[in-house]
This record gives sequence, C-alpha cells and structure tokens, in this order.
Amino acid sequence: MHPLTPFALSFKEITMSKRTVTAVLAASALALLGIIPASADTRTDVRDLAAANLGKTTCSTNSLGGTGFMDSCRLQHFWCADFARWVWGNRDLKVDRLSPAAGSFYLYGEQNGTLHNDSSYVPQVGDAVVFNYYGAGRADHVALVDAVNSNGTIRTINGNFGGTSAMNSTVQYAIGGGRVGQSVAGQTISAFVSPAGVSAVRPIKSRIGVRFNDSSVHVKEGNLYDGWLNEYGGGVVKSEVDGDMIGVLTASGDLFVKQGNLYETWYNQAGGVKDFSLESSKGRVGIVRTDGTVAVKEGGPQGTWVEQMGNAKEVELSGDYLGVVSNDGTAYVKKGNLYESWTTQLGDVADLEISANGDRIGALRTNGSLTVKDGGLYGSWVEQTSNVKDFDLSGDYIGVVFNDGLATVKQGTLYAGWINQLSAAKAIEVDAKAGRIGVLQDNGSLTVKEGGPYGSWVNQTSGVADFQLTNY
Repeated sequence: MHPLTPFALSFKEITMSKRTVTAVLAASALALLGIIPASADTRTDVRDLAAANLGKTTCSTNSLGGTGFMDSCRLQHFWCADFARWVWGNRDLKVDRLSPAAGSFYLYGEQNGTLHNDSSYVPQVGDAVVFNYYGAGRADHVALVDAVNSNGTIRTINGNFGGTSAMNSTVQYAIGGGRVGQSVAGQTISAFVSPAGVSAVRPIKSRIGVRFNDSSVHVKEGNLYDGWLNEYGGGVVKSEVDGDMIGVLTASGDLFVKQGNLYETWYNQAGGVKDFSLESSKGRVGIVRTDGTVAVKEGGPQGTWVEQMGNAKEVELSGDYLGVVSNDGTAYVKKGNLYESWTTQLGDVADLEISANGDRIGALRTNGSLTVKDGGLYGSWVEQTSNVKDFDLSGDYIGVVFNDGLATVKQGTLYAGWINQLSAAKAIEVDAKAGRIGVLQDNGSLTVKEGGPYGSWVNQTSGVADFQLTNY
C-alpha cells in the first residue's frame, strides 16, 4: 500500500453494470462524442511538466512559479490527485469534474470515454493510473505514467509520495507492473485513464431523482421514458441528486452519499445532520448539523470536512459557490476555495438558490418575494415577483411556483417575461443545460418536459414527495 495512502478504506466495489472501454475504441467514435484525444506532443509535455516538479512538496514553489499544486498547500490534505490534475490542467487538457479525490479520475474516464480497465490496454505516457479503486469515486492513489518500458513495466510519477505526512511527502518516481491488475509500490492498478482533449463538447447525461411518499428514493438516467432504479428503500427525509452524486438523509440524521454510476455503493458521510447539499463537478458535500454548524468537504465522499460557520439552517452548493442561510434569515455566500471569506447577501431569507453556470444568486424572502442577481457575489439584486412558495435557478432559467399553485418560467435576462407552465403545482425544478423543466403537482404526480418552456410534458410517476433534475 502507498506509504501515504490518502484514504485507507476496505470497501468492495459492487458493480451490476460495468462498461469497459479499451484501447481498441476507435478515434472516430471519440470524435462523435466531441472528445479529441491528447496528442503525442501533449503527452510528452505532461511528462516534462510533472518531472520538472520532482522532489517538491505540497507547499514548494512549483515549476510554474506558484505555490504547490491546486489548493493542496492551504488545505493540507493528501494531494496525489491535486498534482495530477494540476499537470493536466496546465497542459490545456480537460480537468472538469476532477477533484482532490484520486477516484475522480476513474469517474472522469467513464464520463469521457477514456477509461481503460482491462489488462489488454497498453498505457501511454501522460495517462493517469488509478490504484485500488473501491467504487463511488473512492481510490487509494493516482499517479501519471512517465515512461512505458519494453519489458512491460512502467514508471509512474507520483504526487504525495513517501514522507511521514501530506506536508512532507514529495513528487517521486515509482516503477512496477504496466497492466491493470499488476502493482506499483505495493498498490494494484485498477485502471488507466487517458486525458481528454480541449474540446468542451460531450454528451449530456441527465438524471431525475425522486423521493416518494413512502420515503424511498428512485433515480432514472437517460431520456424521459427510461425506467426508474430503486436507490434507497425507505426512511429518507431528504434526498438530492447532483450530477453523478446522490445523497440521502435518514430520519436518524445519517447522511449517505454515492458517486458514479447508479449501481455504486453508499458511503456514510456524517451523523447528526439536518440539511445537506451536493456539488458533483467540484466533488463537494455540505452539511448543516443539528447544532447548526456547517461543514463542507471537497474530494467527493472521501474528502475531509472543513468547518465553515455556526447558527445555520440551510446550506447550498453550486460550482465553486457556497451559500448558507443563518437561523436569523441572513444569507451568506462565498466563491472560490473553502477558506474564502463570507459575503453577506440579504436578510429575511426563507430559501437560497445559486446557479454557478449562470453566475446567479436567488433569494426567496420570508414574505414570499423573490429577488435574483446576476454577476455573482457583488451583482445588483433585481426584484422578480411576489407570492412565491418555491423557486429554482439554472443557467438563464428561473422557475417559480406561486402560492396559488401556478408554475411559471422565464428564460434569458432577469427582465424577461414569465411563461406559464402548469397549475396545481407545489414544486418546480429547471435544468437549463438539458433544456428540462419539471413540475410536481399537488396530487403527487411528476411531469417533465424537454425543449425549454415550450416543450411537451411527459408524465413521469406519481406519489412523489420531492424531486430534482440534474445532468453531468
């Protein structure tokens, strides 16, 4: 095992459905997905940048003149994944949805069609190597391929290697087996992951999550006619789906989260929880404990909690935004890393919503009036409407349910007109990227449309207590 294994877990991966992507996947198929594999020159650039930082610690001045790798010096956490994504990112490769979790590279490979988890794959320079993958975005270590030798072995370059702690470990080489199932430095290779190119185009995977009146949680992935999968059998008081993360809060105050495909195993996050939020693109989990304290972790289910504030009743995550509503109704928001300072937003807030992809913050006041700002923390509030009981933000979509049950949506600027959707509604969700709008009606029926405000409704299910729309 790695002398500084970031997360010494002993879970078994449960996989009912597994997609194997091998070296024989044709480049033309990748092109159809809008993914441009890294060129040979880029791969050697990856190798050279990684090697330029041999011997450096998490707080050393890196070869590009900055401090350490990503935010690992400040956070003082295990940083093998931070090093690998810092290298890829500084060679203009896609690093979206990578996090400080080593297992996020495995999920990245699944999402981008660049995962190689069978023993026939011959690794290439610049590939990531994921060791001891347990499922749900959890792994012990990740490194980069520095050299592929004629005898079948490889040399890896590793962040957070050796030493006695994350703070005095360094960037080091290791030599070992060069195929899935073989080992390097005592750790078993679970997969190689090739970096995706700079193209931002890839298919959107959409999900709908529902918590039924019987307190069970079901999720569907794909089109509006796909089937539901029972994710959690009952006893759930709150559920949330965000990207490829699913969370459930039980009646006893225990929070469980899974990340990856719908068949991943659950990972217990914390007890004594009264509210939570998920942010899959940054691998963040936020909780409000029963005592009102807020903590957030980054790096997926296996991240480390960072305490935020007390006296809170709600936490909201979106991209690198973090929002909290205190017990007195004051909304605070920060943007950036988990140690940024709070910016006071508004008082008398009943519900806070944030859309990072729209750079918007919305607040529903206790008197039922809704106000939204563009431009992030320091934008100007624009009053939207009144007599609101539920709302949602996504990109340039705003969805509202009025006290009289009318669901309405606007798309575009904050001054755009409202487009009425359905009556007898009690909750609304909008997903601008997928062009989806969902409405939960008073009778518990859920209906969703694609194609924006003028699409056609497709009935989903009945007996629903709550739901979410998301994509990744």
